[in-house]
Amino acid sequence: MSANRERVVLARNPSVPTQISPEQKFWKGFTSSQLVKEHNAITHIHFDPNSPHDFAVTSSTRIQVFSSKTRKVVKNFTRFKDTVYCGEFRNDGKLLVAGDASGLVQIFDAHHPRTLLVTITPSSHPTHITKFHPTINTQMLTCSDDRVARLYDISQSQKPIITFNNHDDYIRAGVFIPSSPNLIATGCYDNYLRIFDTRVGGSDPIIKFNQQSPVEDLLSTNSTNILSAGEGVVKHWDMVAGKLSKTLHNFNKTVTCLSSAGERGILVGSVDGHVKAFDTSTPNWDVKFGWKFGSGVLSCGVSPDFKHLVVGLNSGLLTIRTRKNANENINSTNNKQKNDKSHAFARMIRGAEFKGEGEHHIVDEKVKYKKLKPFEKDLNAFRWSDALNSALEEGIEREATVTCLEELKKKGKIRVALANRDETSLEPLLTWCLKSLDDPRNVNIITDYIVCILEMYDDLISRKPVLEEIVLSLQKRVEVEIRKAQDAERIIGMLELLSA
Repeated sequence: MSANRERVVLARNPSVPTQISPEQKFWKGFTSSQLVKEHNAITHIHFDPNSPHDFAVTSSTRIQVFSSKTRKVVKNFTRFKDTVYCGEFRNDGKLLVAGDASGLVQIFDAHHPRTLLVTITPSSHPTHITKFHPTINTQMLTCSDDRVARLYDISQSQKPIITFNNHDDYIRAGVFIPSSPNLIATGCYDNYLRIFDTRVGGSDPIIKFNQQSPVEDLLSTNSTNILSAGEGVVKHWDMVAGKLSKTLHNFNKTVTCLSSAGERGILVGSVDGHVKAFDTSTPNWDVKFGWKFGSGVLSCGVSPDFKHLVVGLNSGLLTIRTRKNANENINSTNNKQKNDKSHAFARMIRGAEFKGEGEHHIVDEKVKYKKLKPFEKDLNAFRWSDALNSALEEGIEREATVTCLEELKKKGKIRVALANRDETSLEPLLTWCLKSLDDPRNVNIITDYIVCILEMYDDLISRKPVLEEIVLSLQKRVEVEIRKAQDAERIIGMLELLSA
């Protein structure tokens, strides 16, 4: 009984190891993009700290709350008479605060947009910063263009608890220091970052850092460090040592927003249209990923559960990117398919998927054989020269050609396949070698065939101008590749010297 001849296994080049790090793979997962067009620039984005982490988008004279599940607007806060700034949730998600260009600060019930609870007028100048205290629910910080920051108790909102003066220009950034309930940081257009302690009053800051440019935004990652953004620079300050720790020069234009990404690092947005993810666990805070948008970025943020990445542009465009879990999608799809089948259907097909026990031998009579390629047929029929010609035809994959050449070499039939050839039959092989020489993985097999051709057809090549020109081109290409290899060795040596 005869057996089927096994097919020739295609020569697969070793796959190059992936250069994508786990961090890059994570940020690339935000693929499902949704664009929402607003009338004016998106000045602020804030996520509800509580599940399901809906997010508030501040633009023009309204604040819209988008659902984290459907990515659609579920609430509208429109009781503003002027441009509104900095709509933020309280840490329990029950209240929402915002200030506007008239200086008015309003606190709403986050679940009922029409319910206005508290109204405060700290200044007649625009109030750009309104933030609830992260641990004390009754305290709130406001920063206005009258160069004064104020700390309020919303239960007694007639006058502030403490007033923080000593600013020489507009205050456009303010944050509470986490794990330090008494520390407040403000960023001012007079180029200074100030740290105040509510226990000693607000007349003078306890720490003062010089940003050397107007401070656009602040971000405090822990109780000892704080980040400030100004112009195209982000600076990291150590409050314990009282000095600058790191400086990030990764942007060409003004950095407008800083956002925490938890254990994943920080997100930084700039007017140049870039949002970059920095890994704070590395010594130099390397950039792990980035996005480019069509206009300047004014606000950005990622949800606490890392499901949504939201970016607001100065063109009024809101970009919502969602990260999907492939395993969850597969499981949900399988469950849906199983649930769609009724019990009657299950009873009908019961046993249809039975494949037999170990003692059963099931023979599948419908065996499908893949069609052999022309060079495989020639190899099976011992037509070595025809197999080489078939592998060099137009439209044949390079891997298939390499497979045929390797098979002829393995069987020791290179000279037999090259025998009795003329100019017309030698030219395709030499041309293929010339085109494939730039891939170092093919150098060994090309060398074997070129050496045999030069030994067998030296006289023919010298008499045929076309073949001679191809061989000269091969010689020049080999010299170029040798110079590239030498340059690469020199560069490796220099890098090893620098890293030593």
